[in-house]
Amino acid sequence: MGGGVSGALLNRTLTELGHDLTVFDKSSFQMRSGFGFLLLPNGIAGLKELGVWKDVEPYCLRIRKVNFINTSGDLSNQIDFEEVYSISRFKFLEALANKSTELIEDLVKLSENGDFIVGENHHIHSKSFDGILGSDGVHSKTRKHLNPQAENQDTATYEVMGVVKSDFLYNMLGNELHKYAIAENGLSLGILPLKDGEIIWYLQVNSIDHGTPKRDRESLIAFLKETVGDCENPMIQALLNSNIETTYVWQGRTLKNVHTLAKDNIFLFGDAAHLFLPFTSQGTNSAIVDVALFIQLLKSGKSLPEFAHQYSVERLAETNELVKAGIEMMQEFCFTNFDEVASKIPITLLK
Repeated sequence: MGGGVSGALLNRTLTELGHDLTVFDKSSFQMRSGFGFLLLPNGIAGLKELGVWKDVEPYCLRIRKVNFINTSGDLSNQIDFEEVYSISRFKFLEALANKSTELIEDLVKLSENGDFIVGENHHIHSKSFDGILGSDGVHSKTRKHLNPQAENQDTATYEVMGVVKSDFLYNMLGNELHKYAIAENGLSLGILPLKDGEIIWYLQVNSIDHGTPKRDRESLIAFLKETVGDCENPMIQALLNSNIETTYVWQGRTLKNVHTLAKDNIFLFGDAAHLFLPFTSQGTNSAIVDVALFIQLLKSGKSLPEFAHQYSVERLAETNELVKAGIEMMQEFCFTNFDEVASKIPITLLK
């Protein structure tokens, strides 16, 4: 269920192992999405273990360092990366695409007793399948089926983000991520180049101090210009002078009362399994690790109960630590001077 990052990876790797998959997704593998992300060492290791890094790497841009610039325009900190890449989400999914799989365009969920997979146009007995792999995202119905008490809660932080093309800005960025303090705390702007000449920008906001805009395109662009328009940095001005067509709001969220990621033949992956705050850059990377462990355990020949238990225990243990780190980073972002935050290496970049 779901054809995003983890769904596409499961589709590709399980099909190559000879399994027959049916993928349920409401939007044709979500190929319309053009935003991107950072691939960190743990995610890259997972892609290599799954044997797909060779297909993904050509679409990646190696990011050599991140520069933190304070409100005065001075460099607060600079961190060199050993193995970090940027990639468009569209290109990532395209690299993994497997057109031989049966794709059913429908938003489905498990029935209350788990006997049926039901959607707007489908009603299929769940015993038709050996396994049910929940990759159905932030608002996962599969997660709720396994964890009835699970709660998906908004945090005070969110990101306004988009994609632009600007040769001038792209050439100035080179192979570097830039992070600008717009206020002393709770407001910063990131600018990240992609391989194909596009640039992702993301404005991280603490809504308590800096408010929340309406979600239509005009309001989001107006909010961006209101918050960063006074910054004299040439890169920020180049961004504002670009044709900003695509905008999106990524609301920070945390999960409560998720006690299992697998039960019987039902498994959770990616955002369906765990939610990370954007400060960690772990959403995609941990989804990759989910799939890598699942495939590893599948190949081991363990019994299904042992397989499910080990998957759940191992992934919860690791991801709970990353979620905790993200919450700590959010608190520092909201309430600590930017220069102090920038002096610390983001913990998940070391994973």
